[in-house]
Amino acid sequence: MKVGIGRCNGTFGELVQGVLCERPFLISLPIPILKSNAVFIPYNKMGEITGSLSNTKAVEACKKVFQWFDLKGGGHLEVNSNIPRGKGLASSSADVVAAMKAVADSYSIPLSEEIISRISSEIEPTDGVMYKEVVAYDYIHGQLIETLGPLPSFVLIGMDLGGTINTLEFNRQPKRYSKEDQAVFSKAYDLVKLGIEFQDLSFVCQAATLSASINQKILPKRYFNEFKSFALKYDGGLIIAHSGTVLGVLLNPSFENIGEIAETISKRIIQLSNQPNMKPFYYFHRSN
Repeated sequence: MKVGIGRCNGTFGELVQGVLCERPFLISLPIPILKSNAVFIPYNKMGEITGSLSNTKAVEACKKVFQWFDLKGGGHLEVNSNIPRGKGLASSSADVVAAMKAVADSYSIPLSEEIISRISSEIEPTDGVMYKEVVAYDYIHGQLIETLGPLPSFVLIGMDLGGTINTLEFNRQPKRYSKEDQAVFSKAYDLVKLGIEFQDLSFVCQAATLSASINQKILPKRYFNEFKSFALKYDGGLIIAHSGTVLGVLLNPSFENIGEIAETISKRIIQLSNQPNMKPFYYFHRSN
């Protein structure tokens, strides 16, 4: 045994979230700069697994890893995260995954994404963050549907609308999607696959905007139309947390005037927030 370290990224909402043939699913949007870091300090004797009150789900995940692999002893879990909670950025899921990875590192056990997924789903609906690449994922049952691969390069500019959403309560609420909505989800799924296969961001942007537009009927967001107009004006996509409080715009970084576009959107976000010192969320993803 040794002091174990585990890490997991967060997300900026989801590219797509809805139902596929009546099955709940999402397509993930991993954001590496949003991350949870966990440290597991093992005890050399029988004992409890302890941690702070703010990390009860992560501690529960550690206990489940001990049960799964019939591990002996105990330890103390410390979690450090820069992911805001209750915003739809996968903060809780990232903590849980990072904690399990820390235990696995401490005990040198083979902890697969599938096992992490199964354990995570026993605790709460999870976001597929145990997979590094973009995945289609059944977030209610904790099952991988398909690994889609890496996204093309993009720039993401977003904002937090404030407040928090209880994801557990939100996911318990029935979602009434029409047949037309379900057909749109299927189209959006195919568009993301095309975007990744051909490394063409325009397909991904179309998919994200379609999904966000359906979700506006379920969890309406302020400034939705304003952000959608940004997306249309700059040939980008509207990205949201389907069960959270953030929304943003996906842009193609290869545009010649991308810096000016980003500055224009950032200034407008600050105006909308009515907070002169606010810093819009900014992330640049460079494809391999």
